[in-house]
Order: sequence, then structure tokens, then C-alpha cells
Amino acid sequence: MEPDRERVEETYRCWEQIVLQGWDPETVDAIDPMFLRSWQRCLAKSLNPERPIAMTLPDPQIRINLQRRQRLIEVAKPFLENLYRLVQGSGFVVVLLDEECCILALMGDREILERDYHFRVGEFWDEGTKGTNAMGLVMIEQKPLQVYATEHYCRANHWLTCSAAPIRNNHGEMIGILDVSGDYRYAHAHTLGMVVAAVQAIQNQLDLEAANAELTKAYNNTAAIIESISDGLVSFDKYGHITKLNELAVELLGLGRDDYIGQHVSTCINMPDIVTDLLNNRRVISDREVFLDTSLGRVQFLLSGCPITDNERRVSGGVITLQPMKNVQRLVTRISGARAQFTFDHILGKSRSLRRALETAKAVAQSLSTVLLEGESGTGKEMFAQAIHNTSPMHTGPFVAINCGAIPRDLLESELFGYEEGAFTGAKRGGRPGKFELANDGTLFLDEVGDMPFETQASLLRVLEEKQVIRVGGHRPILVNVRVIAATNRDIRKEVDKGNFRRDLYHRLDVIRLRIPPLKEREDDILLLANHFVQKFSTMLRLPPAAIAPEAAVALERYRWPGNVRELSNALERAINLARGETVTLQHLPEPLQAHAAGAKVADRKVTKARYQGSVQRQEEKLIRETLKDTSGNVSRCASVLGISRNTLYRKMKKYRISIPRE
Repeated sequence: MEPDRERVEETYRCWEQIVLQGWDPETVDAIDPMFLRSWQRCLAKSLNPERPIAMTLPDPQIRINLQRRQRLIEVAKPFLENLYRLVQGSGFVVVLLDEECCILALMGDREILERDYHFRVGEFWDEGTKGTNAMGLVMIEQKPLQVYATEHYCRANHWLTCSAAPIRNNHGEMIGILDVSGDYRYAHAHTLGMVVAAVQAIQNQLDLEAANAELTKAYNNTAAIIESISDGLVSFDKYGHITKLNELAVELLGLGRDDYIGQHVSTCINMPDIVTDLLNNRRVISDREVFLDTSLGRVQFLLSGCPITDNERRVSGGVITLQPMKNVQRLVTRISGARAQFTFDHILGKSRSLRRALETAKAVAQSLSTVLLEGESGTGKEMFAQAIHNTSPMHTGPFVAINCGAIPRDLLESELFGYEEGAFTGAKRGGRPGKFELANDGTLFLDEVGDMPFETQASLLRVLEEKQVIRVGGHRPILVNVRVIAATNRDIRKEVDKGNFRRDLYHRLDVIRLRIPPLKEREDDILLLANHFVQKFSTMLRLPPAAIAPEAAVALERYRWPGNVRELSNALERAINLARGETVTLQHLPEPLQAHAAGAKVADRKVTKARYQGSVQRQEEKLIRETLKDTSGNVSRCASVLGISRNTLYRKMKKYRISIPRE
């Protein structure tokens, strides 16, 4: 292309007038406003128009800079080579720069690279360093442009024509600049267009790689999520062929992952109605209880499933998740508070009867044998049961308690053994597991077992012997691994003799019998427990710890406590609420204790009077005997000495069975 000499000369005259002579730019109208603004910025920075500044990064920083932009360089390099092939031999250089106008890579003819034109890796071509040039202006204007010959600010660059365009990432941010620079006399009209086309190609490649990276990231994220979920997952295509199994599904179903990829899903989940629901009926399945035959045996799961659709809402496959029922049961029992809180350290007392019970409980805790706890209501049977569980090999499992006397007889079996869907009117959809299933791998505490209906006792006996339950309305046996601790406030042996309790069940429960002593047999523990409850309830009510007045302490010790430790706890809770941090007196205790204390005082006074009277009578008898002896048995003289009549003396002698002594 022939150079535009007229343009070069006219621009040069403007350059001389404005840059060298300092004319008012408004008097010059032959220069593009964009270049005029650039010249003015350069003049404001006092840049030398005769010689551009040479500013290059130190070698260590160049290496760091190249490493940071390595991917941009790798993508752009083929396009630099293509551009250079088009201008090769015409004194041009193809330059790749970063967003700060620092050269990252370049290709050019030897004559331009070897001359001191500042075209080298690490050199800056920003406007503040080299004055007006295409690369520096692109950094400012953020658009493709060309700076032709004398439009450059520095005279040393008036021989150049630079064509440059910004390179942007998929977020629209400028990450680099592509430039073709060379002798303006050989510049082509389409040079800038070629640069723009090359930049577009570079951006397309970067966008493609970014999209692939996002896809890879999304895939890896999905894979990580699939592997991290607590359910087994099986996905399959629209034909039912398995496309994905996570590690947990492989483990739960006892499969070999590679052996089953591509196989029909029915090979590991033999429930064709579920696959049909998902693929053909587009039905979502939520928490359906299923039993699957696996290489590990028959396993109970909660199954959920969902069809997978494409962007046109056509079914392209499905996904099934499997959650082991025992995991669900553990979660339910943990959330519902089905865990033992107490240990043997929580059971307070130093009485001999309690120590004997604790020694026996600790000894049997390590076994898995059935324990029968006997004791009055309120003695702490459940606390003993929890302590035994927490010391047993089952301590990591759930502790599930059920009061056999508090549930209506027609509902107790469904509570204990669960029920299937439709087993009776009002049965929950999908059925429900019973307490035995919820206590699997843990302990089931059967409180008040003596109140269990006779007809339910046979079912309980079967479960204890066979270690499996059959839900009400069902027929499939479900294996359970449960330790049973039973408790009662009744004399079960008498109930057996009366025909109210099955003898065979009694012997099945009575493997290890443990009697919990009532509080009336633990007199040494009453004040110890009372002070513990005072501290507990004072802390709970955010009150200072209270003392127990002597008269209140005596009343607590003398009371018989028919409600045992539970009654003592309630009494002290009431007292702390009334005392409000002051000393607990007799008036703060419940009325039965106050009445008992008052009765005890009357009894004490009667005893004192009786003791006094007895002492007086003994002294009187002794005095009469000694006086009779001193008067040689003379009744008249004895009565005179004593100051009483003879009749009175005879009456007292008869009362004390005193006879007249003989000589």
C-alpha cells in the first residue's frame, strides 16, 4: 500500500506546532481528537518527544510475569505465528502484551528486532513510557485502533504504524493486547482488521477453554457431591442402563462398580415397577421403604427416585438414592432424644443397700444379657438402665425407652413392633418402624413391663427368642440386635402366680434381676441427695445456693418418702422456688412433710413425759423400800417418815409389789 504522504506531512506540522512549539490545541483542527488528547497527556507528564523512555522488567520479574500469563501466551502463540507469516519479510513485528502494556511474546523480522526499537520481552509500551502509540492507547481507550507514522508522540516512532486491539476474557475484562507494528511505508490497509480477527480467534479459544473448565469444574463438583452424600446413588439412562454408581451404593449393594456400569438397573435393584414409574410415568418417589436382596443379604432401605429430563422436558434417565434404614433409625432416635444421658457417676449415695445395687449393675453392664430392674416408683430405675447402657458394648447405639403401662393396650404392639401401611384404620402411609427397630444395635428399656397386656406378652417373648420382629399387618421378618432392660414396681412372681404375667416371659426377662432400694432404706443418703438437689435447682433458677435449716433437715430424714427420690427432688424444687436463695426452712417444704414433722414433735413430747414419769416412779419405789427397811417393816412409822397415810403407803406398796421385810 502506498503511504499517505499528505497525511503524514499534515500530522507532522500539527505535531511540531503542539508538541514542540506549544501552540494552543484549539487552533489546530487537522489532528484526530483521540491523538490530540494523548499528546496533551504526554505533555502534562513532561515526556521527551525526541526520545522515548526504555523501561524493562528485571529478569526475575519477567519470569514471574510470563508464568502468570502462561495460558494466554500458549493460546495466542499460534495466532501470532499466523499473523507473522502474513507480514514476514516486510519489516514488521507481531507483539503480545499483557493488560499493563508489558510485552509477553513477539515475532518479527531480524532487522526490526535487532535494531534499538525497544521490541523485547519485558519492555513496557504504555503511553506514560513510550508516548502516544497504538498499544498504549488501546490500554486507555479499550478498543481496536491504529496509530499511523507522525501520529506518534515520540519522533523516534514516526516511522512506525501500529495496529492493536484488546484481548478480553469471558467476563469482558481486558487481559492482554495484540499489536502489529512496522514501517508505515509498508503498512497494509487491512492490518488492523487482521489484528482484530486474530484477537477474536484468541478470545474464542479462551472462551472455549473457560467453558470446558467450567464444565470440568461442574462435573467434578457433581462427582464430589455424589460421593459425599450419605445415600447410595444409582443413575441410569432412558433405557434403564446404569450410568453411575457412587462408592456408597457399591458398598451397600455389595457390587463391583465396573461390572454393573452399562447393565440394567434391575440387576442390582430388582423392582421394575419403580423404574417404570420413573421413566414412563415421570413419577417422583420419596422415602419408599423397600427390602432388597443383595450379595450381603436382605437389606432394608428407604428408596427415593426422580426422573431426569433434558431441555425439552423429555425423560433422559433417572436417579435412585438408597438410605439404609438403620441409618434413618439412628438419626430419628438421636433427634428425638433417644440416647442415654446418665452414667453410674450420676447415681449419688453411700448407703450399703445402694452400693450393693451399684456393684451388681456394674458387673452385669458389660454383658448383653437381659436385665430385670425391680423397685418402687421413683427409685431411679431408668437412671440405672441408662447407666448400664452407657457402660455396655451397646453404648454407641440408641437408648429407646417405652412405658408399657402408659400406652393403650390396642396400640402397644404397633409401638413395640411397628406396622405396615394399611395395617389398621389411621395407619401412617408407608408404615412405621417400632421401638425394637429404632433401638437396633442399642438398648430397649421396657418400663413398667408388669403392666403389659397378656396378649402382647406372647409377641414380646417371640421377639426376644428369635431376635427378629414382624410388623403389625406385615409378614417380613426384620432382624434386630437389641439388648432389653425391663423394669417394674410390681412383684412379677406374684403376678405370674395370679395368671397376669406369662411364666415363660418372666423367666426370659429374669436373667439378671437387680433390686433398686427405696429411699426409706437409704437414710444415710437423704441429706446427701437433698443438698445435691438444692445445688441443682439453685443453679437452674439462677439463685445463690441455699442452706437447709436444722429443723428442715430433721424433717427430711424422718420422712418415709413413699415417692422415693422423685418425691425428694420435687420437694426440694418447691423449696428452692419458695426460699429464693434464703435458707430452706420447714415452712418451704411440702405440707405432708410439715404435717409429719409436727406429728413427730408431739410424739417426742409424749416420750419425754413418759420417760420422766418412769424415772419418778422408780425413785419413789426405791425410797419406799429403803424406808421400810430402815423402820424394820413398821408400816405406821414408815408412813409417818414419808409423810403419807398408811392407806396411801399400802396402795403404793401394792402398785410396786413391795412386801414387808422380815427380821
